[in-house]
Amino acid sequence: MLAMIHFASWYRNQMDVEFADGLKEQLDVARTGLEAAATFVPEDQLLRHYLNRPYGNAYNFNQADKIEGVF
Repeated sequence: MLAMIHFASWYRNQMDVEFADGLKEQLDVARTGLEAAATFVPEDQLLRHYLNRPYGNAYNFNQADKIEGVF
């Protein structure tokens, strides 16, 4: 199962999704027209850590550089 969290572009969240280095070319902005907030890591590292992550409540979902009074 693949689960991802998507944020609106205006939300300014600092979280990145980890992908294997082998997907870098397929997810390139020139190819897809989309900017992925991604960190590309070696596939063996990704597989070792994929199921050893904290649960959702452990992540920081706050905005970076909040605009006071707007959000």
